[in-house]
This record gives sequence, C-alpha cells and structure tokens, in this order.
Amino acid sequence: MQNYRLALKLFIIFILIILLFIPQASLMGLVSERASWRAEAYSSIEQSWPGSQVLAGPVLVIPYTLTVNLKETITEKDGATREVVKAQTVENRLIMLPKQLEIQSKLDSEIRYRGIYAVPIYNSNLQVSGHFETQALVDLINEHKNDQLQLYSPYVSVLVRDQRGIAAPPELIWNQQKLAFSPGTNLPNAAAGMHAKIPDFSTVPAQQFQFNFDLQLRGMSAMSFAMLAENSDVRLVADWAHPKFSGELLPEERSINDQGFTAHWRASSFSYNVNAVLEQCRANQCDALLSRSVGFELLQPVDMYQQSERSIKYAVLFILLTFTVLIMFELLKNLRIHPIQYCLVGLALTVFYLLLISLSEHLDFTWAYVIAAVASTGLLTLYFGAILHSRKLGLLLGGGLLSLYAVLYVILQAEDNALLMGSLLIFAILAALMLATRHLDWYALTANALPQAKQVEPTAEKLLTDPSN
Repeated sequence: MQNYRLALKLFIIFILIILLFIPQASLMGLVSERASWRAEAYSSIEQSWPGSQVLAGPVLVIPYTLTVNLKETITEKDGATREVVKAQTVENRLIMLPKQLEIQSKLDSEIRYRGIYAVPIYNSNLQVSGHFETQALVDLINEHKNDQLQLYSPYVSVLVRDQRGIAAPPELIWNQQKLAFSPGTNLPNAAAGMHAKIPDFSTVPAQQFQFNFDLQLRGMSAMSFAMLAENSDVRLVADWAHPKFSGELLPEERSINDQGFTAHWRASSFSYNVNAVLEQCRANQCDALLSRSVGFELLQPVDMYQQSERSIKYAVLFILLTFTVLIMFELLKNLRIHPIQYCLVGLALTVFYLLLISLSEHLDFTWAYVIAAVASTGLLTLYFGAILHSRKLGLLLGGGLLSLYAVLYVILQAEDNALLMGSLLIFAILAALMLATRHLDWYALTANALPQAKQVEPTAEKLLTDPSN
C-alpha cells in the first residue's frame, strides 16, 4: 500500500512538471513579443532618422545612343529575294568604375531612446578619393567605329541606401575643379544618392581623372561600403566597442577595445567581381550596385532578450533538480511534502525568469540577473526551511540554488562555449547525484517512504463481546 502511495505521489509530481511547461512556454512567447516591440521601436525611429546605410560609388556614367545598320532579307510575292538595310537606334549608358578608390571614415555613434528601448545611431564623416581611367570608352568607340555612336554629357553618380542620410550637399573636386552635386543618382531604379555633371573631355586617347569629395552620412544600426572599383581600400575608425562585421569580405585588419574599433578592407576586381551588378545596371536595375558590400553592425553589448531566452531553456533543469532534492529529503528524513508545496516551489522557480525579463528592460542585465536570483533564492530558502522543518536544510538548499544561478550566468556570458558548458553542467549534476546515492537501499527507502497506519488496540468492550474470548 505504501509503495502504491509513493508511486501515486511521484506520478502527481511528474504531472506538475509537465504543467510547469505551460508558464515556461508563455515566458518564451513573452520574450518574442518584447523583442518584436523593440523591432517596432527601431522602425519608429527609422521613420524620423535615416536607416542603415550603404555607400556605393562613385561611378562615371556616359549616356550614348548607338545606331547600327541591320541587313534584312525580304522575299517578294514572286519568290524573288532582296536585301534591305534598316537603321536601328538603341539608348544605353557606359558605366566606368574607378581604377583606384580610397575611403576613410570616422564614425561617431550615440544612443537614441524610444520608450525603454535604446537604438544606436551614427554620423559618419567620409573622405572619398581615387581616379578614373577612360580606356573602356576608347574600347567602346573602337568596337563601333563603323556605326553611328553619339555620346552625351558625362556625370559622376554616388549611391546611398537612404537619401535622408546626406546631411549637407558635398562638393566634388574633379581634376582640381570644384563641381556641385545634385540630388538623385540619375540612374534607373536607384534614386537615393547624388550626381555631378562633369565637363566634356577628349575621348581619344584614354585619360585619367582624379577626384575626391567629403561626405557626412547619417544612419542607424549598420553601415556598408560597396567596393565598386578595380582596387578598393576602405579604412574605418569608430567609437562603438561592439561591432559585428558583415558583408562578403571580412576586414583584413581590425582592432577592438573599450573605446571603439578600427577596420581595414581591401579588394580588387579579382577578389570582388562586380561585373554581374554592372550588367544589371545596364539593364536598368541599378539598385543592384548596392547589393554587394562590406561593413558592420552596431550591436548592443548585451542582448537582454537573447540572454533571457537562453536562460529560460534551463528552467526545466532547475525544476527537475529541485524536485529531485526534495524527494530525496522526503525519503531520507521521513518527511511529507504535499504536491501543492511542490507546485509552489515550481512557480517560484519560474517567477525568477519573469523578474529577469522585466528588470533587464530597465537595468543592466547583470544587475537584473542578480536581483532576480537573490529574490527568488531568498523566497525559496525561507520556504524550504519551513516545509523541511529545518533552517539548516533551507539554507543548504538555498545556497545550492544560488550557486546554480551563478553557474548559469557564467554560461550565458560564454556565447561561443555555452553549449559545451551547459552539457558539462548537466553531466556534473547527474554524476554528483549518482555518486551521492550509490550506496542507498532504494527498496528500503521506498518501503518506509510514508508513515504506516497506526494499529488500533482492542478495547475492553470488544474483548467482552468477542466470542473467542
């Protein structure tokens, strides 16, 4: 009978553990919901501030029309054939990349708030220089020397992702001549940016033109550079200490410290093939010039929602371990703990994660974790002492739980080794339980798990009425 009661109680505890998955799932949903609200805050700020930026260019554009004579064979009604020459005119543009492109950027960042959510924005001061060579134009003229080729006024185009980020109209220095930029790229399907008309120049022989300009570009969260040149060199200095490098090439050199970071990218026409995007631009899809880039993102030092989500995944481990210890005390100390008390302990363990999520939105994640852990452990220590009828056992369980929270915090901070450290923690706990209970006589413990019913002594009245007496 006692074994049956113990089995029933263990079954009830198992059902409680399954039911505690419901608040855990709700907490995971809460993290996703709050993260989506943060994304809405980003979008809200982006409506009144430039978004993530991409700088592409400059490129030298020469519009032209090409008239070619096409021979067409026509068959008459009587079967005779004759050749007819028809003139066909097409409009196109020659897009030339710089032979050498150098970009130096100094980025100053700051934090803007929308409600409780912090969003990093920046102001980047860019110095762009390099030179063009017009050999591609000479090749085009030689290719169509027998056709009618009409060249139009050339211009230089610079593309950005968000037009609002251009803080002030820059000035182009073209072969030591100052030229004004105008809004818009003057390229199809790529309106954001600027362009500057340049003086006509002799088409033969090939020439070289030096250029440079300064640009103040504002943005939010991320910035990239499209390496549109035969040889590109990008150097960046920023005051943000937590960058995430992105794009098709990582920087050759980088340095990160508490004051910020520096990065250096280099690419050539061999390592960074842009012929595909140039072909797309010739097909009137010039927004493709922004698609291939290198850059960085301004990451928040600690993503509170990511950390909270990772900590919630360990909730089952904490509940299982705590319930296992309580069951061991029941068996070893001949105590009785009601299933409702198990339920309250499980809820107290779950409330820790709710406190962590809510506090981390207003405090540094470390302080939020400490406050939530101390509050939850303090409550459970008092409760353990009461239900186990021993202040010493309560302090022992509370201290062990606090140690587990400390280990979990270390695991959360070790992003790259979190899985390894979590696996080692589970293995260590399982090994400790197995070694601590290896000499226990489980049959004897379960036989005495519940107090046996007291036997009633026969009364005098029963002795008198019993015929056997």
